[in-house]
Amino acid sequence: MFPDILKKGIAIIFAGCLASFLIIEGLIISQMHVASPDNLDYLIVLGAQVYKNGPSPVLKFRLDKAYEYLSVNPETRCIVTGGQGSNEPFTEASCMADYLVKRGIDSGRIILEDKSTTTAQNLTNSMKLISADTINHAPDSNTTNTIGILTNDFHMFRAMQIARAQKIPNAYGISCGSTKVYLPNNMFREYFAEIKFLLKQLTKHFQ
Repeated sequence: MFPDILKKGIAIIFAGCLASFLIIEGLIISQMHVASPDNLDYLIVLGAQVYKNGPSPVLKFRLDKAYEYLSVNPETRCIVTGGQGSNEPFTEASCMADYLVKRGIDSGRIILEDKSTTTAQNLTNSMKLISADTINHAPDSNTTNTIGILTNDFHMFRAMQIARAQKIPNAYGISCGSTKVYLPNNMFREYFAEIKFLLKQLTKHFQ
């Protein structure tokens, strides 16, 4: 049989893991329905899987929400993000742009960020494009842009954490739905993605 000290150690580890799981899942849930103010300067739509016949269900939720926001805020410009994965027929950004244009959004309002492969890269590259676009459209402006970050409900908490880590100013979350049958699995996966993010931030802190 296990020694008592080993049993206690296992119990403590289990309790710690359970507590961290409950806390992180609670934080994810707390951000699942956030909405941003109207008339943002830019809307960043985070990328997700695309197929030969168009966006995946996860990405379609994001694009439908983006269409909804852009339709009622005609001055907002949109950054669609995502490069081409090894299992994707084209870049996520190009698929997203095509989808929005077909729905009636003016292509002149859409900027493609088609190099990134992670959420962090989505945001980093988008901010560079926003800086360049601001200079082109308002070279004398000294104001800080307001920016919406749009993603699915289960991904919203971590996306905004990444935005804060990158010190993106005036950033607002815009949450959209997701396929309910896959939500428990997506939230479970987000727990491990969050642990990975926290460990990475901790490593940077001690470097």
